[in-house]
Amino acid sequence: MFFDPRPDGEEVAVNGIGWQPARRSVARRRPADGLLTLPDFSRPVPVTARLRWQEDREIAKLVQGHFEAGPLRAADVPEFTGAGNAMAQALFAWFKRRCGRQSRVRFNPVLLDIDAVQEQIQYQYDAREFRPTSPLYLGLETSDDYVYVVDRPQMFQAAHPRLLQTALILINRAAYRTLKMRTPDDFLEMFAQWFWDGDSRCTDAEAVDVLQDRFGEDPEEFRAYLPSVVRDELCPAYMEVGRFSRKQLRWRPFKALGIAKLRVLQRTHAGRVRRLCVELERLSLLLAKGGNRRLFDYGYSPETVYHATTISAEEEHLGDLLDTHYEYFNSGGDGSLFHGVIGLATSPDAIRQQYADLSLGLSILEQVDRVVALITRLPERL
Repeated sequence: MFFDPRPDGEEVAVNGIGWQPARRSVARRRPADGLLTLPDFSRPVPVTARLRWQEDREIAKLVQGHFEAGPLRAADVPEFTGAGNAMAQALFAWFKRRCGRQSRVRFNPVLLDIDAVQEQIQYQYDAREFRPTSPLYLGLETSDDYVYVVDRPQMFQAAHPRLLQTALILINRAAYRTLKMRTPDDFLEMFAQWFWDGDSRCTDAEAVDVLQDRFGEDPEEFRAYLPSVVRDELCPAYMEVGRFSRKQLRWRPFKALGIAKLRVLQRTHAGRVRRLCVELERLSLLLAKGGNRRLFDYGYSPETVYHATTISAEEEHLGDLLDTHYEYFNSGGDGSLFHGVIGLATSPDAIRQQYADLSLGLSILEQVDRVVALITRLPERL
C-alpha cells in the first residue's frame, strides 16, 4: 500500500494503484513558479492504510529506528494513527525542510510497502529481479514532464567555448547520482532510435538506407532528417556531454571545466555568466563530495516516462519526439512514474548513512535547479 502525502479529497492509493498514466500533453508550457517540487504537506496525510499484524510489527520496528537514529521529528506527527503513516508524515516533513521551493527540478517522495512496490513494477520486463530488503521503500516519482529550452547559448559560448557544455556535463553527473534528467544528447538519441536505426553517430550515407525505407527514394522527402541537418539542431557539438567510442566500444564522457577555470571566469565576467560560473563551482564541489557512488541507492529502478527536468537545444522537433516517446510507453505498457525505490535502512549506522546520502543528493538537486534556471527559458511553441 501507499502512505500517500497528497491533500485530503484526492484519490488515496490502497493496496497499490494503477501504474499507467493516461496519455497527456506533457510538453505543454508551464509557468516556472507554478508548482513546488513537493506536494502541499501542510494538510493532514490521509490515513487509509491498514497493515497485517506481522507487517505492522516489522514496520513499527523500522519506524522506531528511523526516529531514534535519523533526523525525523516526533513533532511532525501531530496525531498518531499507525507506524506507517507516522513515518510518512515525518519523512515528508523532512523532505520539505530539505528541498524548499525549486523552479526547474520536479519530483515527489512516496512511501510504499513491498506490496505497493510490486504493484508498481509488475509490468517491467525485469520485475522478477526485485528482491525486497526492507518492509518500507521510499519512492521518488515525477508525474509530468517540465520542458525548458537553452537560452542565449551564444552568450555562454562567447565567455568560454566549453562553459555551456560544462553545465550539461555536470547535470548529467548529478543525474547519475540522483534522478533521471534529460539534456540535448538524449533528444539526439531519441531521434536516432526512430530515424537512424539507433545510431546517433551515423553519417548521412549510413542513414540513407533507413530513411529510404520510411520516406521513399526521393532525397527531398528525407533531406530534413539527415544527420548532417538534424544533429546540429538537436545537440550541437558544444552541448555534447560525451561520445561513444566505436574503437573502444564504450561511452566516453567529456571533461568539464575545472574549479580553477570557473573562478577565472567569475573574475572576468559579470551578469548571468558570472552567476553560472559561481553555481557550477558549487555544483562541482557537491559532486566531488559525493564521489562516484549513487546517492539515491535504488533497490529497483524501472523504465521512467517523465524526467525530473528536461533541457532541449531547440523547439522544432521537441513536441514530436516527446509525443512519440509517450506513445511508445502508452502502447507498450511498461512505463513508470518512478525513478526508483529505495529500501529504508534498518540498522542505526545504515540509517544515519542513508539520510546523509539523501541529504547530499537533495543538495545536489537544489544546485542543479539553480544551474538549469540560469541556462534555460520556457519554450515558446509548446
